[in-house]
Amino acid sequence: MQVYDNLALQEVQSISVDDSPDRLKEIIRMILQELNQMGYDDVCKILEDESQTKLDTTQISELKESFLNGDYENILQQLDYSDIINRKLQFEIQKQLYLEIVQQRNYEQAVNLLRQLSEYNEQESQVLAKLIFLQEDASQLYAQLGIPIDQKEQRLQLYQKSLNLLNFGDFSLQTQFDKVIDQALEYQIKRCPYHNDSNENKNYSLLIDHNCQSYQIPKNNSILFQGFDDEVWIGKFSNSGIWIGCATRKNSIYIISKDYQYKINKAHGMDINSLVFSSDDKLLFSGSNDKKINVYDVQTAQLKVTINQHTNEVLCLAYFKNHLFSGGVDGWIGIWQDNGKLVNQIKSKVVKNILLTDQYLLLHNAAIFSITVIENDFKFNKIITHMEEQELIVSSAVSQNQQFLVLNVSKEKPKLHLWSLKTFQKQHVFFGFQVKGIELKCCFGSKKDNYVCVGSQDGKVYFFNKNNQLQQNIINGHNQAINFVDWHSQTAQLLTASDDKTVKIWTQDQVVQQQIINIINEQEQPSNTQLSEIVEEQNDHEEEEYQQQSEGDQSF
Repeated sequence: MQVYDNLALQEVQSISVDDSPDRLKEIIRMILQELNQMGYDDVCKILEDESQTKLDTTQISELKESFLNGDYENILQQLDYSDIINRKLQFEIQKQLYLEIVQQRNYEQAVNLLRQLSEYNEQESQVLAKLIFLQEDASQLYAQLGIPIDQKEQRLQLYQKSLNLLNFGDFSLQTQFDKVIDQALEYQIKRCPYHNDSNENKNYSLLIDHNCQSYQIPKNNSILFQGFDDEVWIGKFSNSGIWIGCATRKNSIYIISKDYQYKINKAHGMDINSLVFSSDDKLLFSGSNDKKINVYDVQTAQLKVTINQHTNEVLCLAYFKNHLFSGGVDGWIGIWQDNGKLVNQIKSKVVKNILLTDQYLLLHNAAIFSITVIENDFKFNKIITHMEEQELIVSSAVSQNQQFLVLNVSKEKPKLHLWSLKTFQKQHVFFGFQVKGIELKCCFGSKKDNYVCVGSQDGKVYFFNKNNQLQQNIINGHNQAINFVDWHSQTAQLLTASDDKTVKIWTQDQVVQQQIINIINEQEQPSNTQLSEIVEEQNDHEEEEYQQQSEGDQSF
């Protein structure tokens, strides 16, 4: 005990609070209170004598004495509290009176008091009523109510409950030390740029500032794909992570895996605006300013279908539950089967992007500064709300858990806006990256959507903490602007596509040696034996059986 006493004194003596005697006194009283609750009475006595600071004020000492003596009328006269606290405290005091009256076997008075208790808490009063009729040991009922059997302990418990209900000015409540620690930890977590909720980050300390490791950021370049025929405008993982689909400024499409590389020269006559894989990764769809949607076999790069029913530029594609969604300048959204058959049409304005969740269809309207939220019931005729912005929306992305939306909102003053898809309120704003007249894609990252990332004009990738909008990290990704970023949650990899004619794969793990893959550009578009253009509604046809993917992990 003597060793502990000396350590406690040294700790207090080491506290330096210049010109703040009240604050020092407050710290000492919090330490006294914590030591007292731990049962170190001797330490408390020494610390009180040395610091000339008492744990309890005179008012609190008198109040505590009234509780221990059961002088409840005097207690009510001493305290000043609101009506809400009055009712709570009155219930607790009446409950204690009831317990003591039952122990004295004054059942008539106990029944009258029980009626008053039932007006405030009927459920607990029903349990209390059993004490009157219980002839045997009532320990189980006391345990159910969370009340000690000993009367002195009951009164002390009532005293502690009262302290938690009332405000005594400079007096520290019983749980104040724990509250201060919780608040300090919460503050540190909010200021931690890398913080996430995984179990490995549950150990905190007030001795040093909390800071999660930055390893969760995919900042290690594992694979470099080089030799594309021009600037890479689009780069996307397939759903399984086995394939990558890319589109370049020369309107070429590349379908890449670890084992295969396909190039489709001049896949479209004009700029390619969107690529999307089917859910099973068997098909790749491309939408273009040439008004067409092409459908490619992923494993052979063979053109299977061309959809040309749009009358103007096709700006965006999305794939959801075995259906392709397309939108653009001509004022309608098409919903298609994989074979190109149109199954539904939705009236719209000029649509720049289509995002789908289990609950909503989100339309990025190019002509107005808003996201239209529509109920996803496959009728798509009920507008839920509009998420209004004050500036041009450049790009948009939905989190993996479908709870958040991030918007790249301006070409002139670049920033990202984070919106909640539960409240439809703006949560955070992220600054720092560079844009000069180009459209940069953004995305969420990590298994729990802990960060938002976006490419930049300066060839860097910027990461922001979703929860506190702090900038987490910057990686020097490319020599020129990064047009597209895409995160794959299963493989924990990030893809970046750039004007420097390269695509890079980034991982969280340390990379011993970067793998460099030179893209083959001599290969022409594969011969097409099943090409068909859709002008009017087609007859259904059976899908060709596809060879099963080879077993094992084929991700990059």
